[in-house]
Amino acid sequence: MTNSIANVLAIALVVILVLNAGSIDYSLQKIWAFQRKRFQRQAKEGRAQLLTRLGRRQQYQVDLRQIRDFVISLQLGTSMDQTLSGALSQIAEQFKKRGLFGERLRTQVEARLSVGPEEVLKGLADDFQSSHLRNLPERLETARNGGFSYERALSITASEVEDEIRGNLRREIQQMPVRLTFPMIVGVFMAALVLGLFPVMSNVLATFRGL
Repeated sequence: MTNSIANVLAIALVVILVLNAGSIDYSLQKIWAFQRKRFQRQAKEGRAQLLTRLGRRQQYQVDLRQIRDFVISLQLGTSMDQTLSGALSQIAEQFKKRGLFGERLRTQVEARLSVGPEEVLKGLADDFQSSHLRNLPERLETARNGGFSYERALSITASEVEDEIRGNLRREIQQMPVRLTFPMIVGVFMAALVLGLFPVMSNVLATFRGL
């Protein structure tokens, strides 16, 4: 009877350890993701500080989805017979609470809109090193000279941004197995280690029973 109880306790302990190994695997994945983001953020901050010390223009990071939303909003504004300058002013007000991109948009509108709407876009392109925003003024100038409409020029840019977002998403999905390899190996190793310790634990319990 005592042997049966001891075996049941040993099996229960192994099961608990195996389950904990799974949770350890999940925890390691979360820690890995957090640390990776932290290191990336620190690297960006260090680079920005270095550029400031060297007297070079600071460059900012932006989510491509924000650029897409900005271009689509600009397309919607100009399609409603709004001038490009008027649409930029309205969008700057709408985006003012949308993080760094909104702040830089409002700053560029206040500083450059009096010179011309294209200057606002050029300023944003320099801020975020965006090729999409950098190509947009030329397209808008072509549209203004009669080549095609503002709406068409903005639609092309929005489609290009969307294509890049999808491409990045596909690459993220393809790289996911590689990024998870280390946490998965650790999780499998922990489970195998726990199962391998089962005979040892049984022997230890048997020794204690014999005392």
